[in-house]
Amino acid sequence: MTATFSAETSAITLCAEGAMLADAGDTAGSIACYARAIELAPSVLALHLILANSLLLDGRTVDARAALRHALRVASRPDAASEFTLGKALVDAGAGADAEPCFRRVRAEFPGDAGAASAHAAALRDAQRPEEAWDAISAALRMAPNEPVALLTAAMIRHDLSDFTGALHWCEKSLAVRPDSSGARVTRGYLRQLLGDSDGGWSDFEARALPVPNTAAERWRGESLEGKSLLVIGEQGVGDQFQFLRYVHHPIVQAASRVIVSCQTDAVSLLRTSGYNAVPRDVTVFTDYYAPLLSLPVILGVGADWRGAGDVYLTVPDARTRERKQVKRVGIVWAGNPAHRNDAVRSMSPELWHGLLHSRPEVQFVCLQHGLSGRDVPMGTVAAPPCRDWLDTARQLCRLDLLITVDTGIAHLAGALGVPVWLLVSHVPDWRWGISGSSTPWYASVRLFRQPARGDWSRVLTNVNAALSGADVGG
Repeated sequence: MTATFSAETSAITLCAEGAMLADAGDTAGSIACYARAIELAPSVLALHLILANSLLLDGRTVDARAALRHALRVASRPDAASEFTLGKALVDAGAGADAEPCFRRVRAEFPGDAGAASAHAAALRDAQRPEEAWDAISAALRMAPNEPVALLTAAMIRHDLSDFTGALHWCEKSLAVRPDSSGARVTRGYLRQLLGDSDGGWSDFEARALPVPNTAAERWRGESLEGKSLLVIGEQGVGDQFQFLRYVHHPIVQAASRVIVSCQTDAVSLLRTSGYNAVPRDVTVFTDYYAPLLSLPVILGVGADWRGAGDVYLTVPDARTRERKQVKRVGIVWAGNPAHRNDAVRSMSPELWHGLLHSRPEVQFVCLQHGLSGRDVPMGTVAAPPCRDWLDTARQLCRLDLLITVDTGIAHLAGALGVPVWLLVSHVPDWRWGISGSSTPWYASVRLFRQPARGDWSRVLTNVNAALSGADVGG
């Protein structure tokens, strides 16, 4: 008992030291203190939560999830309240699937609690068990039929069950109870886009958290830009950046005396090479107006099929572009950013590619998967040279006859460059790909290969292999 008390006391001291270091701006030092505190008192749940929160604030989402998964294994959780606390932390870190056993226990102890059933449903959804999730949310709604969060959870579960019309119905019910819910409006926007209601989708999407510059610039809402300067603020992932850049070429935008595009730091050199006046997101730029990049479609009143920039609006003048008469050099990417909340759905195991890679001796497969060491490159592929930024990646893409990839940022870059892309799409697709068809209005060079059933990547790769047999690059 004395040793345990002493260890916990030392852990609390380390935790206090970590807090002081955090206040002083020494994030790395504070995280190290919290980690040492957990080594001394691994059963104390609060220490794991503090560490995970610090990692999240430092942008280390994957590490935060790992810290919380460690807590699942070793931390003491004597009651349902502590289980709920850990479960919520896992959800907030984007690891809702790991929270399922926590909420299962809470629900078992409080079977008549609608919140417990709703939280369990959300965790089951994240665990890709939508049928069980629907049972859980149905139970929650029987207990609390007008609870807006439960109604929105029901909408998202119907979406995962490919019932998009039903999902929209439940989303509308949630908004009827809480009309000012930004989360429900954005969800409805995604559903509207997926079902082909582009105008309604763009309108709802304006309910998202919008970026605002730290200047006196006015928000641009379509006024004349003659003699005025405009800052277009990049937001969300780098794929969104590449996808929506086309709208910067709209004549109304180009009428400005100066158009500056803020973007991720590692995309600046690519955009500048392509002729954009680009700056990193954290650089302050003084302009007359600003506009969030993803708001341009609604401001301009145009959709995915707007082709004012042509089919190619990113260029790398010094890249050696191949003449694509035959498919001989093919890039492959099988996974996106692991920090993305939907990564488990859109990504696949590299082992699934084995049959494709070894059945095409006439094709040179180039591994463009980010973050691999040499020994992790699959047999049957050659490793692309390391890429320092997106400009290097663009140069690599221009040397390919074809890119085969899951739904991640490099697909949008290739599409914007006009490089042929075969995009592997999950059974429940992202809003931008619609619910059917092999083509997309977003990119003329992209062909879609859709999962016939949830999780069935094997069939997708079988179809890709068949298409390679005599396919034209773009066909």
